Amino acid sequence: MTTPTPMKHTLSQQGSGRTPSQTQHGVAATPPVSTPFSMAHAALSPHGSRLSPQAVKKSPAISAAALLNHPTSNSAVSFDSPSAAAAFSHLQLSDLDFKSLGGLAGLQVGRNTEDEKAKRLDEVISILSQTRGYVSEAGLERLAHKLGLECMWDEHIGGESKRTLIIAGSALELLIGFTDNIVQSLALAFPESSDSVNKHAEDAGNILLENLKLQPGQSPLTKQLDSFSVNFERLAILDKLSIASVLNLYEAIAGVYDSLSRLHQWELQKVREDASLAGRSDEYLRNIVLCTRSGTPAMNARGKVGMRIDYWKDKHLQPPTNPQMAAYVEKHEKIWGILVGCAPINMNLDVNVHPVRVSHHWIPEGVERPHIPGDLQTGPMVQWLEPQDTLVPPDPEKAGDSLLGPRLPSVTFSATFDPPMPISLGLWEQLRSMGIGIPPMVASKSFDLLVFPMAPGDYYDPSELREIHSTKDVKYQLPGSPAWNSRKHANSLYIYKPVYGKTLTEASFSHPQQLIAMLPYLRQYAFLSTLLENSFKEDTGPKRTPPQTTMHPGTLSKKTTTNRDEFNRFMSLSSAIIESPNNDAPTPMDITSMSIDPVSQPSHPHPSGTVPMSIDGASQSQLLPSQAAHSQPTSHFNTQVPPTGGPNSHPNTHAFSNSSHTLTSGPSGSEPEAIKIDINLTMAHGPRLQIAFPFRASETAIVVLEIRENGQVHVESQNVLGERNRVAPNGRERRPEDLGKMLETLEDIGKWVEFVRTRWA
Repeated sequence: MTTPTPMKHTLSQQGSGRTPSQTQHGVAATPPVSTPFSMAHAALSPHGSRLSPQAVKKSPAISAAALLNHPTSNSAVSFDSPSAAAAFSHLQLSDLDFKSLGGLAGLQVGRNTEDEKAKRLDEVISILSQTRGYVSEAGLERLAHKLGLECMWDEHIGGESKRTLIIAGSALELLIGFTDNIVQSLALAFPESSDSVNKHAEDAGNILLENLKLQPGQSPLTKQLDSFSVNFERLAILDKLSIASVLNLYEAIAGVYDSLSRLHQWELQKVREDASLAGRSDEYLRNIVLCTRSGTPAMNARGKVGMRIDYWKDKHLQPPTNPQMAAYVEKHEKIWGILVGCAPINMNLDVNVHPVRVSHHWIPEGVERPHIPGDLQTGPMVQWLEPQDTLVPPDPEKAGDSLLGPRLPSVTFSATFDPPMPISLGLWEQLRSMGIGIPPMVASKSFDLLVFPMAPGDYYDPSELREIHSTKDVKYQLPGSPAWNSRKHANSLYIYKPVYGKTLTEASFSHPQQLIAMLPYLRQYAFLSTLLENSFKEDTGPKRTPPQTTMHPGTLSKKTTTNRDEFNRFMSLSSAIIESPNNDAPTPMDITSMSIDPVSQPSHPHPSGTVPMSIDGASQSQLLPSQAAHSQPTSHFNTQVPPTGGPNSHPNTHAFSNSSHTLTSGPSGSEPEAIKIDINLTMAHGPRLQIAFPFRASETAIVVLEIRENGQVHVESQNVLGERNRVAPNGRERRPEDLGKMLETLEDIGKWVEFVRTRWA
């Protein structure tokens, strides 16, 4: 059976204007000729058009009318209905406001352009590229080609299951041995480099091999290349940017490491000679250099290939005293560092950044600068040197460069912050003024959003007060008891005026001195982030607490509220709740029978039985007067807030009801209610914390602290010390700066509060 096909016009028919005859009710008739007037009539007629869709689409008259009346006729919009086509032919589509059409505004009129297709393809590639592949012969070969390196296979004689993948670059050579598609060995070498580079090759190769080897419980079918890819890519970037026999970036990184290692050893020796630190353990002194001096340079450490500078670590003033605890701390506790590498120069960003220089003498062998008569600086100072520029041949890909002779390399030193560091806008601009290559801050978020991001879909208004609440269990020990108990704290963080900032992830620099100069500011914000996270983020990792201790799992209830939330909650309260509970006075907490071990190391307590403190009052002998802007935050609303630990109705004070800050007993047989601790964060002139907590049965302690460079805590104002507790039981006179030193040691506001409540009340 033959399928009928529509009749096509011949040239003679098209030229003469004749059309094939059509049959309607058995009568053959010729359709009327389409004209603009007939189209207008069809559009306005209630019966619609009598023309067939084929006639409307192919009519020259309709096409001409569309061209005459459609300024936007180039859009790919077609109508199967002849009535719609005829009606829209008389409308000026350019005059239509598609935004007023509601749902039609989201429609993309027109066919997909090549740019749209390319954009969607890039999105798909970006999603797929997040997975680096799996550990296999094909996967590693694919990764090497992606990084621009050459590959070849070496087949073993007499063993078909054994193969060696050789990956080579301009100054890099990597040999990976396979047996049955499983990595068994790895060897890394830098043939064109000196001993200062090759002495680190074995350690780097061990890290790469550890990334590829199957760990217990892993399968060859699921072992991924993610960790290996990150480490190997750092080496491949240096190889790709190097120029054979002229510019060896492995040598450049090794030169920076050698210079900073000399500085580290010199500073460590000075700390050991400090009489005020006599009797301290060597681990304690190393932590002092790491967190207060020029940091600790390391090569191929902490599972990452390449050079890094460690500048901050958790509990650096509480060093472990036995190898078992030291191994535990090394594996679990957080360390902040900077990964040093190289990157191409960004001409729009690195305007003030000098190209990379290959040198091992950024610091002289003696490190210390000779004393100059008349110099106001009496202490030892580091003598930084300026190495000569490293020149490379002209770029053959750029026409005309050969006439200019040798040039500076188009490469600069780069720093990757591990972990990324949220900082304020003021510090960001200060780093730019120091010559650090970071982009200008165009788009930014408030600092509290960087530390505590909002959940997707949550409402946030920077002009409103933001509150963050959490409940934590704080561990403490009773006097004479080895068992650990816990006390529940209800923490509340208030941000009245947001300070904008940005997360520092990468930067470029010209001289290692610039990295050392920015470390005090990075420590300042690392310590601030640690305090906030310990009080308001859920515990996700193990703590430095031996297994034999009794631990109560902490609970976290975190939420963000605004002025509208507070108002709604206030309106929903009954008058009985708002009235002062005169008849139900809270029961004061017995603070005489409670003690705390801030070190949290019962396996090696301090010999004296007290908290180990290193307090030097000479540098902070005077207490600066409190500034009203920081010690008395202003409320954004004048309605009374229910007893949640937040600010009360007074617009210029941060006073608290005693009932809201005293530990009270719950119903009969239940555990006591949580101690309410309120923290006000301001950052107008540097990070400041105002902490309010119950101190005595009828008193509330309010302490204003400033977080300074190197994580030092300065006490601006306090009402804790008085005539009753200024002298300790051992006869030592307590000073306000002791509060700051103790917070530096504990690195936890909850433990610090318990120390003040149980030791100083």
